Amino acid sequence: MARRDEEQFAVGEDAFMDTIANLVGIMIILVVIVSAKGYSASRTMAREEIREKIQELAAPSAQAENLDRDLESQLEQLHRYEVETAYRNAERMSLVDRKLLLEQQLNQRLEQLDTESQKEFEQKAKTALLEKQLGELERQQEEVPEVQKKVIALQHLPTPMAKTVFGKELHVMIRDEQLSVIPWDTLIEQLKINARASASRNSQRDKFEDVLGPIDGFLMRYRLISKSGMMSDGRVAAMGKMVELERFELEPSSEVFRESVEESLGPRGRLRSELDAVRSNHTTVTVWVYPESFGQFRKLKELLYREGCLCAARPLPKGMRIGASPQGSSSTAQ
Repeated sequence: MARRDEEQFAVGEDAFMDTIANLVGIMIILVVIVSAKGYSASRTMAREEIREKIQELAAPSAQAENLDRDLESQLEQLHRYEVETAYRNAERMSLVDRKLLLEQQLNQRLEQLDTESQKEFEQKAKTALLEKQLGELERQQEEVPEVQKKVIALQHLPTPMAKTVFGKELHVMIRDEQLSVIPWDTLIEQLKINARASASRNSQRDKFEDVLGPIDGFLMRYRLISKSGMMSDGRVAAMGKMVELERFELEPSSEVFRESVEESLGPRGRLRSELDAVRSNHTTVTVWVYPESFGQFRKLKELLYREGCLCAARPLPKGMRIGASPQGSSSTAQ
């Protein structure tokens, strides 16, 4: 009984060993198969990478070949230009030599001619030159197309004798081809009021500036000066201090009302209403006009002339403000 158990144990052990050996063999076979597939895949990937690298290098190589061909073509063309330049230089030098030789021969012949023959020769040369120039001018005249003459009508505006303005004035500004009425009298009256208050605030200063407005869109910047000295009221003289206006300037703001010349003199225009309010034989329209608006000033002058109004011009350079001072000149009306 014991012997049989030993035999059965030996048989079971041999079967177990065979099973293990088979498993090991199968694993070895699987490892070999996987290794073979991995090697094949790696070779395929390597070949594809090499092919891609070759394709990537093919384009720069072709481009380099094209650049080499272009460089060779340009070098060949440059060589042809150099040869052509050398040929033209040689041809030019040959022409210069021929010219110098002909001048020498001509000078020798001129020296051989007597004075009268030389004068005759020079006269013929001048005649030939003038005939050549005349022919050239005639040819140019034939080439120039006929230009239709444009008739320009000049409008005459009678200009009466100018005279200095002493009566009522209306001040207007024409800038950028637009007309604006200046509230001149209102600004002057406000200046008289503000100047007293400004002088009180700056009593210790000899010169000071201030600003008032805006009135109808115009700001007034003025400068006052203070003077000390003997003053008299007609009865008693004593030391005193007096404030005088040195100068004022007007600065238009964006709120200034602007019209065309036709609109301003129309039934509802600003200048029309001002003229109707102060119309008299002694009213003058003083026009402060800038260079770009001289055409509009001409139109305004014609319209005022038709209505029998006097007109005074105050031309201003571009960018300069309207201004006045006690030492300034009066307007001159026509």
